[in-house]
Amino acid sequence: MARAADVLVETLRRHKVDRAFCVPGESYLALIDSLYDAGDIDMVTTRHEGGAALMAVADAKITGRAGIAMCSRGPGATNASIGIHVAQQDAVPLVLFIGQVARADIGRGAFQEVDYEDFFGGMAKMVTEVTDAEQLPEVVRRAFHTASTGTPGPVVISLPEDMLLDDTAAPALDPSPVDVPSPTAEDIKEICERLAAAKRPLLIAGGQIGGAQGRRALKAVSEAWQLPVAVAWRRQDLFDNTHPHFVAHLGFNMPPVFKERLNEADLVVAIGTRLGDVTTQGYEIPTAPDPKQPLVHVYVDSEHIGRIFSTDVGLTADATASLEAIAQVNAPPAADGRAEWIAHLRTLHAERMKWDRPEADDGVPFGNIIAGLSDVLGDDAILINDAGNFATWLHRLFPFRDSHLFLGATAGAMGFGVPAAVAAGLRAPERQVACLVGDGGFQMTGNELTVAVERQLPVRIFVANNQSLGTIRLYQEKNYPGRVANTVLPEVDFSAWARAFGAAGLKIDSQADVAPVLAQALETPGPVLVDVKTSLEYLAAYVRMSDLKPS
Repeated sequence: MARAADVLVETLRRHKVDRAFCVPGESYLALIDSLYDAGDIDMVTTRHEGGAALMAVADAKITGRAGIAMCSRGPGATNASIGIHVAQQDAVPLVLFIGQVARADIGRGAFQEVDYEDFFGGMAKMVTEVTDAEQLPEVVRRAFHTASTGTPGPVVISLPEDMLLDDTAAPALDPSPVDVPSPTAEDIKEICERLAAAKRPLLIAGGQIGGAQGRRALKAVSEAWQLPVAVAWRRQDLFDNTHPHFVAHLGFNMPPVFKERLNEADLVVAIGTRLGDVTTQGYEIPTAPDPKQPLVHVYVDSEHIGRIFSTDVGLTADATASLEAIAQVNAPPAADGRAEWIAHLRTLHAERMKWDRPEADDGVPFGNIIAGLSDVLGDDAILINDAGNFATWLHRLFPFRDSHLFLGATAGAMGFGVPAAVAAGLRAPERQVACLVGDGGFQMTGNELTVAVERQLPVRIFVANNQSLGTIRLYQEKNYPGRVANTVLPEVDFSAWARAFGAAGLKIDSQADVAPVLAQALETPGPVLVDVKTSLEYLAAYVRMSDLKPS
């Protein structure tokens, strides 16, 4: 017999869990006590449950394994819900363990009691409450399997506090095998025949392609079959942006010419993407419900194939396995005009990359910071961005390589940046970690910088400080000219804030500061925060504030 909490910890070990993020609470004290003796599981104490959950999401993005977060009941669980939503939107495996009231009190409206199935049911792939310790290992194994199969996503396990103290004879369990669907020879033959016949094909690459193996396969297919590649929303690191076949990042606020030119394709092959609204530019690349060209859609979960778009070839299969199978087929000579087609699309990216680093009267255009970072960051750097218009400069100007790692929440959650940077610093302390965050997003979860200070993580955080909630300000200027309300932020010295927490705090106030301060930030040991006085005129990558003013 063993304590249920101890069996849970051993089951976590068997599932290769080596790190978890938490805010401790009295409702799962027995689990915390069991983890006290688990020196091989690093328990990272965060300052807010939202930070813990977002760190777990980022950790999963880095490792490809389920991220782990733990929190107490009620307020702790509701705080953590942001991570559940991000994991669902981003297709990231996540397991959240929540301490619950004692079993005898469930349903009585006890202190901080929440019905988690009701609360999380619309976001999580699975929500369960373990009232019988004998079933705990089985439930945990099923949770990990559910989180990682099909479209990955979040799972929530509620743990009544008294159940964790029960003695149980149930043994810790190993993981269930994950069956990843593979393409058949006939599937690959049909895709290749369509690729061979197309004059103007377009390959859209999505996040399910995954790690280094998938990136190599994507490059091999693009080169062998002479295919231009557009990457899905915030997946720029999948394909070298300097490669002559890279043509577009399908993100927010792209100029209309992208839709027009990409839709000149006579075949769209989407691999590893759910083809959501951002990637498809509002369901216009391809056009919903009936695309202007034949559509081949390869995704690991059949739920997303044919659901919105009429699909000529729908293949439920692993993206990397499918790309590797296509790469093994001898490609015929490309159709006449293929090189011209690729060059035609490539000019989209080339035009976008033009930037002469202008000066502005109201601060530094954030594009100049991105241009400066592209000069000094190595090819294996990890880049993170929070939500906001400042991030459009990263999407437009940074020359991502497939050796970079990019962590950006496709859910668009403000507050993701600093927790993700901490998770990256913990997981890869030998790599440069550069986090871009707005002054609004930083004030949501910036307190997680204290974890970086505690662990002396070499993360560099660049705060775009324009005293504005920029994204909403832009919409106000477009839709309600001259009626700016609730989007102006007070002046904050974030560099002083960072120093108060024990990190190095630097400032960029003018263009002359950019190069020396970036160099200093990268040379300084431990965590560094750079407060950038950012131009509001250059609010976003494709629009200036003055362009929005009524004439």
